[in-house]
Amino acid sequence: MAQFVPRLFWLVAAGLAVNLRVSQAGVSVVRLNNQGGPIFEGSNVTLECLTDEEGEDLSGFTFQKYGKWLHSWISLDTASELRCWFYSVAVSRDDGRLLLTINDLKSWHAGSYRCIASNATGNASFSDELDLQMEYLHGIFLARTNTWCATVGDSVTVLEGSDLQLRCTADASQTPLYEWTREGDDWVVVSSDLTFAKVNREQAGTYTCHAQHPTLPQLSKSKSVRLFVEGSERGFTLESVLSLSTPVLALAVALPAVLLLLVIMVFAFLIPRRRAAAKKKAAQEDSGQRTPIYKGSLESVPSAVGDTHPLVM
Repeated sequence: MAQFVPRLFWLVAAGLAVNLRVSQAGVSVVRLNNQGGPIFEGSNVTLECLTDEEGEDLSGFTFQKYGKWLHSWISLDTASELRCWFYSVAVSRDDGRLLLTINDLKSWHAGSYRCIASNATGNASFSDELDLQMEYLHGIFLARTNTWCATVGDSVTVLEGSDLQLRCTADASQTPLYEWTREGDDWVVVSSDLTFAKVNREQAGTYTCHAQHPTLPQLSKSKSVRLFVEGSERGFTLESVLSLSTPVLALAVALPAVLLLLVIMVFAFLIPRRRAAAKKKAAQEDSGQRTPIYKGSLESVPSAVGDTHPLVM
């Protein structure tokens, strides 16, 4: 009995070691192939699912992507109603390799990818997640702060002596660096905002906002706007209306609307009354009712029959 206990101990230890080696075998990883440096929007990338067992069959492995809006993992090489969201993603199995190719990389392709393998018992094993990120900088948007209509086009017109603040923004993978320049001058404002306090006519001109990726100088955009400054006597234009403050602009829009509403209400009240009076008069005439003729009246009485007797009052 004393010899059986050590032998049982060694058998249990050997079994645990074998199970540990089996559980560690075939661990999968996702690798980004042939990619040096940053990944730009619009480029092509290839992901590969690998295991630590050389020559292992990958037919039981699949690629998945995490959908942040759906809060779930989506299989990319099986038929699914969600698969159409990733129409530019292709899964291939060539010479025992499991590859995931993404053409024309877009923002919705960014995120977490993994490999998943299921065994005969239904248990699934997952690889470590690969977070696919890309670098991009989209077009610049110019806006005017503290106004009812913030959008700024190719030009903006303000009244001399008023305040003006222009804000420059760009959609980018990382917060861009902003600066403003003026055509014909050598000054630079390192900020996303360009502020004028009591603007004067000398400040009129063309201003340009430059946005640049903080680490990749090749990703940069710029947009210009022409500033017009008018005196106190100026014409009524769309730019002059949009340059008004919010309370003044609201009053300028609301007052004509109220007056128009009052006019409509007056007409809506008078017209039906006039129509009703006209219909009543027409009904009386159709029913044969006539205004009585009194002595001294010049109005004649229509006769439906021949009456030879005179009218005696």
